[in-house]
Amino acid sequence: MTVVVDTAETLASATASPETSAAQLYSAAADLDAALGDPEDPHNACGFAAMVTRAESGNFPDALSEAAGPVLRLAYVPESAGGELIRYDETYALVRVAARRDLTLMPATMIDITAATCVLLSGSAAQRRWVVDLLRRGRSIGFAFSEPEHGSDLLANTCALSRSGDGWRLDGVKWLVGFGREVEAALVIAHTGGRGPAAFSAVILADPLEIPSRTAEPGASIRFQRVAGMRGARYAEFHFDDVQVEADALVGPLGRGMETAMKAMQIVRATSTAANLAGADSALRLTLDFARGHLVANRPVDNHAPNRRELGTAAAALIAADAAALGCVRAMHTFPEVQSLWSGTLKTVLTGLSEEVFTRCADVLGTRSVLREGPAGAFDVLRADNAAVRFFDTSPMANLRLVSMQLNCFADPRPAPSDRELLAATFDLGSDLPPFDLQRFTLSARRDVVIGALSGVLADIRAVLEPSALDRGILEADAIQLLEELELLDLEVRSAVADIRRLPELPPVQRGVAQLDLARRISYLTAAASCVHLWWFNRDRSLYRCPPGAVGWLTAAVALLLDRSSERTARLPIPLAGTAFAVTSRLCQERRLLSAVPIPLAGPHTAPVREKGHALS
Repeated sequence: MTVVVDTAETLASATASPETSAAQLYSAAADLDAALGDPEDPHNACGFAAMVTRAESGNFPDALSEAAGPVLRLAYVPESAGGELIRYDETYALVRVAARRDLTLMPATMIDITAATCVLLSGSAAQRRWVVDLLRRGRSIGFAFSEPEHGSDLLANTCALSRSGDGWRLDGVKWLVGFGREVEAALVIAHTGGRGPAAFSAVILADPLEIPSRTAEPGASIRFQRVAGMRGARYAEFHFDDVQVEADALVGPLGRGMETAMKAMQIVRATSTAANLAGADSALRLTLDFARGHLVANRPVDNHAPNRRELGTAAAALIAADAAALGCVRAMHTFPEVQSLWSGTLKTVLTGLSEEVFTRCADVLGTRSVLREGPAGAFDVLRADNAAVRFFDTSPMANLRLVSMQLNCFADPRPAPSDRELLAATFDLGSDLPPFDLQRFTLSARRDVVIGALSGVLADIRAVLEPSALDRGILEADAIQLLEELELLDLEVRSAVADIRRLPELPPVQRGVAQLDLARRISYLTAAASCVHLWWFNRDRSLYRCPPGAVGWLTAAVALLLDRSSERTARLPIPLAGTAFAVTSRLCQERRLLSAVPIPLAGPHTAPVREKGHALS
């Protein structure tokens, strides 16, 4: 193979190889982005200016929802169940290109994902058909799980479902129930007796907004809540008092509601990170445009070394997040049984890295980062929305607890014999993926497949990149720099595994703190390993519009992730930051998604979406 030096000149002359053509991989996402128009067009109802106006007034994103909704509503429902999901990485790309215009689009069009997935996982055939038909008609089903008194302590929930004649009686409070524009039902997880996870069951509540007028007092009441970000989305708090529910409203067996919800939320956690990537993409894009066009001391902002280093570090964070996400969402097909672990590590990493992108971009924008006018106004809205995503679905601490409970997966890092072949299919962007199968998801992973396969891949990389094996004319320093970072990664992984094995020796209180620290550390190391796998299994293809075999983006991403795994937040060295800056700057100028698969994006030539008559065909 050839190792390519990632200079600006090399990147400028690079062309994507045919087999990784973005149009081939994610053509539906490219088509959706084109149909939604240029987000920087001030007259586009699906653009940044419209987003800022909606955020100020707290209005629902009607035009954007109506335009993108028909494409997104069934994008997470398997084709075998009547939906439109064929490959989850394609669905993820659809969400990214739509949400980059306004993160509120996700609760506006995909608020049903948790509840609907619960029904698809455990519901009867009639219930599954019903929920798919509901989504197809553009209606919504809310997910009522959390309670104001208990937060992420879900086992302490007290909203109760008890026997009442031939049916059920529902009593209690649920809050932060997400709603789209129109709600036809809610899926409620309620206590049905006993202790532990088996004490909860799922039930469909039809027409929840009509309950107060349909039942005599006592009945149900509802109030809507707003959050600091995504102000156009609506969240409800339900108060149930002797609400009668029909017998056939139970979803799945009695006592299986918590299990079903926890499986569904694995998919939700991974999908929600598309909002983090979408927001970070737009933030970096807006900042690079500003830095390229604004002068300080008669030079563009991005010509000043400190600014370029700051932007390059932000770019490396985004590249690392994108590479990590690609592996996880493709593994929905190849390794669904480990998603309880993999989606948790991804959620930790992407919420952290996306916030870093916003912080570093804000430092370059200066005062403009807090203005609500022009492009800077879009930055401030996106930043608030991204911060809100951090707490949706699973809070940061609850997510770390979920990862920490599965740390034993890393104690014995030897991969199963079949893992290498499936790992290749996961990360090789040219490989076909097996069908998406919800029934293969499990409550807890029994093994790790990302870090476990790293040592074998590193051995192969070392054999290829040893100076004696390098092609003539290739700079050895470029390969050696990557090898040094990979050696550090290998050492960090071995150290983390050793610390996991020593956990039982610690006192209980110290063990609990150490588990959470290790969960965060292992999350970033998993992301670094994902970056390595993505490069290795696509080393003969173009990634990020770089020449095939280019290692600069990988070196920068791994270096940054190693720092973050050790809770260091330093900027990257100037050479690595410069490479990451060059990669993303080029993609921005070419109007491409900041991704390993850089699909073309809508530009000034694209007709804007208007407030009326804007739905896609």
